[in-house]
Amino acid sequence: MRPTHVLRSAAPVAAAVTALLLTAACGDVKVTSDSSKGDSDKDSTASPDPSADVDTSAAEGDWLLGLQTAGGNDGEKSTTVYVTYNPSTGQAKARSMPGVTAASASSELAPLLVSADRQWAIPDTGISNSEENSGKLTVYSLTSNATKVIDIRKASGDNSLRAIGWAFDPERADTLRVVDTANRIWVVNVAGGKATQEGTLAKGPWVFTNGFNHNTGEPYMESIDSDATKPAGNGPADTSPVTRAGGTVLADDSDALAKLPASPCRLGAAFVDADGVTWTFCADKPTLTTYYLPKDGTQWTAYGKPSSPVDPVAAAFPLVLPPAA
Repeated sequence: MRPTHVLRSAAPVAAAVTALLLTAACGDVKVTSDSSKGDSDKDSTASPDPSADVDTSAAEGDWLLGLQTAGGNDGEKSTTVYVTYNPSTGQAKARSMPGVTAASASSELAPLLVSADRQWAIPDTGISNSEENSGKLTVYSLTSNATKVIDIRKASGDNSLRAIGWAFDPERADTLRVVDTANRIWVVNVAGGKATQEGTLAKGPWVFTNGFNHNTGEPYMESIDSDATKPAGNGPADTSPVTRAGGTVLADDSDALAKLPASPCRLGAAFVDADGVTWTFCADKPTLTTYYLPKDGTQWTAYGKPSSPVDPVAAAFPLVLPPAA
């Protein structure tokens, strides 16, 4: 029986968000003529002009936001909804993934579920039993409702291959790493072509539980009787920030986000850009809204325009990626 490594259950997240909705207060937000109407109108009004001394050009373009909903009797089924949102124009569109029961991917692994070119996504780092048995792995377009099937057995030339885990390489456009039951690591492109073996995971008292390094996308093994990993430094020992595009991804449950000045969002996630400006997105209502915090700042400022009503009733907000260069 293949081990399951559930790093983040949707049920407690949903409960926590419910509590926040009842008790959370707004943070220190800059009030202007547009935002002085109160919280009820904040999401339906264009935001004020940005502060003159802050470069907000990094926010222009399409951001990719990943939100999760909880379902099932115990909230154990999670569904990721990706929203492409341009806060400068308010334009947004959503793409929903298939639901996953007892998902393996924690919020730190959320960026590995999206291809480096932002064109494709997978539902989880774990592979479903049906796909393991067939060798046919489905990826989902983030620009349309299209899907694509990767026949990993045909691509590798091994008709007995059983894939159990996968993640995108964060540096190569549409490249996936796939781990099989023989602990082999395969590299394959969504565009097609031959799958090549990149390496083999450690043998001995180690087990693969869908673990991938959140910044390199490389898989690792876990000890059967301790927190040790091969290669070392992964799992609980890896406290490094999740970095992408020269900045830092701050999921809704990240410690770094909690240490910032009180958020204007009841449910929000953020990205710290290369200049140290933090961009946060609020998913409190069907319309998304945007705020920024200057480096070492103490006050959030509203930015841009609210989105169209695309935000699901989310239980978690693990992913914010800036516009592609």
